[in-house]
Amino acid sequence: MLRPPTTRRARVALVAGAVAAAVLVPVAVGRDGASADGGPVLAVYGDSYSAGGRQGGKGDDGWPAIVADHLDADLRLHAAGGAGYVNGSQARDETFLDQVQLHPEPQADVVVVFGSRNDRELPAAEIKAQAAAMYDAVQTASPSATVVVIGPQWDDDVAPREMYVTRDAVRSAAASAGVLFVDALQEGWLFERPQLIGTDGVHPNDVGHAYLASLIEPLVRDALLGAGTA
Repeated sequence: MLRPPTTRRARVALVAGAVAAAVLVPVAVGRDGASADGGPVLAVYGDSYSAGGRQGGKGDDGWPAIVADHLDADLRLHAAGGAGYVNGSQARDETFLDQVQLHPEPQADVVVVFGSRNDRELPAAEIKAQAAAMYDAVQTASPSATVVVIGPQWDDDVAPREMYVTRDAVRSAAASAGVLFVDALQEGWLFERPQLIGTDGVHPNDVGHAYLASLIEPLVRDALLGAGTA
């Protein structure tokens, strides 16, 4: 849900979109840092792209749950609408760094950080600094994990210039931290695919989340197999 700023950080439009539905084939992958039930641990931090919402992607219909199910992984999802590297979430004014500090995952095999469209109107230097602090916190909290950073994404329309400025800040911080960066804007994940966006014109529907899962699942699988290096 979009709403005007109400807390200490500017409230901007939340995340959106995905592309055509795809069928995923379950692939069981494991590493030594398994959860109590024997499967790998997948931790996800982010905004409404990952949390899902009324437009789609809640619970089992969200891309994190789909990816975890197909890889027999234990999902630890810590995401909230409105959150960003600098921008705070709608409900609790929490940033991505706050998410890690409040919900560390020492057993994680893979950590995915996805976002953030919500930072697009904020200073690039601040985004870069907070992203760097967040990756440092992840690497400290989850020392055995491979970190996969997915940059900010737009919906099916042409992304505004500030999105690319935000992307560049996140990419630079990821490079400095030595973690894998995936440029969803450059790869055009969501462009020109309105059928995957909810009726609000911003957030992905269930079909969109299924397609996001088809893009993200190989990244997580490769990370579990040790191929996800920067």
